[in-house]
Amino acid sequence: MTALCCLLAGVSLSQAAELYTAPVRMNKGSLISIPILIDQVSGLAGVKLVMAYDAEVLKFREGQKTPVSQSLMHVINDQKPGRLIVVMAGATGVSGKDVSFINLTFAVVKPPKNPGGTKIEVTEAQLMTDQLKEIPCTVRAKTFHVSF
Repeated sequence: MTALCCLLAGVSLSQAAELYTAPVRMNKGSLISIPILIDQVSGLAGVKLVMAYDAEVLKFREGQKTPVSQSLMHVINDQKPGRLIVVMAGATGVSGKDVSFINLTFAVVKPPKNPGGTKIEVTEAQLMTDQLKEIPCTVRAKTFHVSF
């Protein structure tokens, strides 16, 4: 699946924010916290992320805001196993470089069929400013790999 890039007409990709995570490694039966980061952002007041993962391998446990995103309210919809929707919003935007805005915790249910690990795929990403304008965004790796 392709990540949705939020691009404003006339804005170059060099000005776009970039969504990413650090490499993650876990063992069967453990919990792992996956930080979701943005490399450069100014006035971030709204986030919508839709992610897909293998529900036979991973089970979503919780999402926690970071110190940077404390001013934003958040809702995480995990009602459909294998699909996660994260929505964050606030009246005042946050800014920064390499900003960690939410940590997602998963449990390993069973080893993946693929010996290389499993993945969490970003299927949609949308960022908004406190002025209600879309922030151009790309996803550094549309698929976040989790190795075992």
